[in-house]
Amino acid sequence: MKCPICKNGETRPGTVTLTLERGPLTMVVRHVPALVCDNCGEEYIDEATTEKTLTQAETAARQGVTIEVREFAPA
Repeated sequence: MKCPICKNGETRPGTVTLTLERGPLTMVVRHVPALVCDNCGEEYIDEATTEKTLTQAETAARQGVTIEVREFAPA
């Protein structure tokens, strides 16, 4: 797809590192599947992946985790 941010690049499948912060929780999720613009580097994560990652972050926050680094694991 044409990148809606730079309007010049094409997005390609890749992986990114996602950092989520909420209150005292900082969660880093590595190797998250995404579409990445080959021109500007803008990252697009699909809805299902976003939902899964946010659910994991909510669980960690409820458990009192303050810092967590994990690898993305598909369902």
